[in-house]
Amino acid sequence: MKLSDRVEKLRQFKRNQKTVNTWFYVQEIKMIEREAMRREGLKTENAYGNAELLCRVVAKMPLSIPDGSVFAGSQDGAFSPSYALINPGFKVEEFAGYCDPCAIYDDVVLEDGLTFERIEKARKYWEATSYVKKLYAISEKYERYTKEVAFFMEPVTGHTIPDMRPFLKYGVAAMQKQALDSGTEYGKAMARSLDAVLILARRYRELAEDEKMAAILAKVPEAGADNLREAIQCFILLWQVMVIEQAPNPYAFSAGNIDRLFEPYYNGKSFEEAVALIRHLLCFYQVGNRCWAISQNIMAGGRDEHGNDLTLPMTEIVLEAFFRSNDPQPALSVKVHAGTPEKIYDNLGRFFFTPGHSTPSLFNDDSLFPMLRKQGIADADLKDYSIAGCQEPLIMGKASLNTTNTWLNLGKVLELALNDGKSTISGEQIAPPWHEFGLNSVEEVYNNAEAVFLKVLDALLPEMEKAGNACTKLLGNEKPVPLTSSLMDSFDSFRDMRDAENPGVRYNASGCLIHGLGVVTDSLEALNAAMVSGMWSADEIREALVNDFKHNSKLQEFLENQVKYANNIACPDDTAVRISSEVCKRVSALRNPAGKAYLADWSTPSTHLLYGYWVGATPDGRRARTMLGYGIDPRPEAAVSELPERLLTYHKLPYHQMTGGYASHIGICPVDAGLESKGIWMRDRVIKPLFRLGENVAESPYYVYFNVDTAGHLRAILKFPEELVPSGVYIMRIHGTFVNFLDLSPAIQEDIIKRLEAGSKTA
Repeated sequence: MKLSDRVEKLRQFKRNQKTVNTWFYVQEIKMIEREAMRREGLKTENAYGNAELLCRVVAKMPLSIPDGSVFAGSQDGAFSPSYALINPGFKVEEFAGYCDPCAIYDDVVLEDGLTFERIEKARKYWEATSYVKKLYAISEKYERYTKEVAFFMEPVTGHTIPDMRPFLKYGVAAMQKQALDSGTEYGKAMARSLDAVLILARRYRELAEDEKMAAILAKVPEAGADNLREAIQCFILLWQVMVIEQAPNPYAFSAGNIDRLFEPYYNGKSFEEAVALIRHLLCFYQVGNRCWAISQNIMAGGRDEHGNDLTLPMTEIVLEAFFRSNDPQPALSVKVHAGTPEKIYDNLGRFFFTPGHSTPSLFNDDSLFPMLRKQGIADADLKDYSIAGCQEPLIMGKASLNTTNTWLNLGKVLELALNDGKSTISGEQIAPPWHEFGLNSVEEVYNNAEAVFLKVLDALLPEMEKAGNACTKLLGNEKPVPLTSSLMDSFDSFRDMRDAENPGVRYNASGCLIHGLGVVTDSLEALNAAMVSGMWSADEIREALVNDFKHNSKLQEFLENQVKYANNIACPDDTAVRISSEVCKRVSALRNPAGKAYLADWSTPSTHLLYGYWVGATPDGRRARTMLGYGIDPRPEAAVSELPERLLTYHKLPYHQMTGGYASHIGICPVDAGLESKGIWMRDRVIKPLFRLGENVAESPYYVYFNVDTAGHLRAILKFPEELVPSGVYIMRIHGTFVNFLDLSPAIQEDIIKRLEAGSKTA
């Protein structure tokens, strides 16, 4: 059977995976082996103990090689179907955060031999572990702030970009020898953890009916790879053990530039064969019929530190593989710069203007390189920046940035600032009351709303820092990851990448995802206009906000009609620049347990819906419990101008202070089908003007993603899915990941539709 036929067979198998309980069996085996190790007098919380446990789990976990497979390997043992963004049953009002690691046991589907009693036994076991009890204690300690998401925190299990290159070149055995030759205790743990990869390869070799697969598994990953097929097989096995080590649900591991990773092994193979092999790799990333292992990002393209383009033959092979497969996972991102060849844009045009097709996120190397330099990234490492998860820039193999460690809700901060520190949703006192800031009246507060907002923010940020750092310390102390660390900088440091005070990677930080720029900006502008008008007193405005405008529709109408951010209007845009800059300064001044900065990340992976649900009415005229703006974008109701004006607004923001990244989406109506090259059209009409490519400006936007469609078309798809989408798969983007639009909850579907046509016209 041809490679291309085999991949179609494998893709169909993946799409038919309605129930995947493998992750549960892995957790059950881990539970049994932990107890066995304790009886043997072995520790399970230190690095060597975790390495030993990993080997035992890999030796006993269920394995199979589905029909059509060219490579042995699967991520099924690491991921459950619970992730909110792609769960059809997701409800905004029921979201309770990501800090309950045992909630996933509700996702287990009963099947032959798997009883409710087994599931409950595993749940109760893990609930009783030191790690989970301490995590619950952290959640309880900061519940005052997290219950209505003034801020949130989480222990970050994924969001890492391993560097597989030494393993592909030299093999696992050579790397184990290097670890043992270090003479360190951690080196011993690294070497033992790498045994798990060899155990996995041996088990798959025993299962393999394909002689060629078995022969390759006899060589890699123990020895280095000599060709593309061997390199991909080695990569897959390392990846599988890496996610098992951090299971359950280590979302957002990313691969980096796989065009550069696999180029040395291309060896002049036929284009078609190489595309088919990469398609098999892409299939490996799929878990379950909804592709549960989301935000695993693969990159292509880009430049080096001197501005030289790094497009390779493998770059076009990777793009072709993605285009032919068009599956919800993994995500594709493409790096561009002033010297990106036209052929890359021609290639990308197919993605952008094929309805229901995956559209890559774009990253602007010309802006990102200077920003990363300011963070202390060495010039030689710049070309190795990659994206962890959705849009967070890290250096492959050298950075552990805990990118989603904390989450900040500026909309809630503003609500508290305007209501004496009390929630208008619940009436609870969350922030300090006004008198602690020396403020004596509602009028004084409302006439100085921006300053009061910053005072409340200053009161909350230290609490967020402590909550985030508590999670970082807990993860580092109780869950070292010697295998993943082996794929990072630990061959230089021989320390764990998660060591909280002394991490074993070159670049370390903690991330903070910031929500609500548009709402805060528009609220401050509208509130000032209302106060200046004299039509309402400060007390009347406060009462209207507390009561969700139920008795003051005229005030709401006035507030809604004030000028809004992101329409290239000086006053609101200047306020947005000022607010974003002030918030970035404050977040960047926080320190993690290693003394490194927090990264200001203005991204909202559908959490603009979740966090908006807990924010009362705001002075921009927004009603209580409705969405905030997505990332740095305006709320759909506020985006009244066309795309050129929006781009001009975006040029004003302080991107190099947004050190953790940011989110921005542009919805575009499909253009005339008669255009000769839609990729060049996108470059000249949207991408170059947005990124300011070739203008040699000091600072410019560096990230964007597109959905090219119309609201009417998407509503028709929801109404007539069998007729309009007979395949059952219609790919759209939410943040840094692809999703099947038809698999999403109604809330997420509606959000995509609402944001699609705001500012979609190019001129």
